[in-house]
Amino acid sequence: MLEINKYMTPSEAAFHWGIPRDTLKNKFSPSMLTDEKKTELDQMINTGLIKYFLHPEGKRKEWIISRDAMLKWFGEPKNKS
Repeated sequence: MLEINKYMTPSEAAFHWGIPRDTLKNKFSPSMLTDEKKTELDQMINTGLIKYFLHPEGKRKEWIISRDAMLKWFGEPKNKS
């Protein structure tokens, strides 16, 4: 597997795992996170499983998700293509 294929946008990840994008978005949406889930998210960010970019003048984070993060959250992908 090419290194670049180990990382994807939320839309791409949702497609490959056969889940609604909102289901995935709930994994990193501040309003949906309990303290425990926030700790898990912080650990995943700190270990490089996911990352986000927030432009200094922006209001919305842009996320990149690793295949390993998706495997941890949702198991094997449903759509292999």
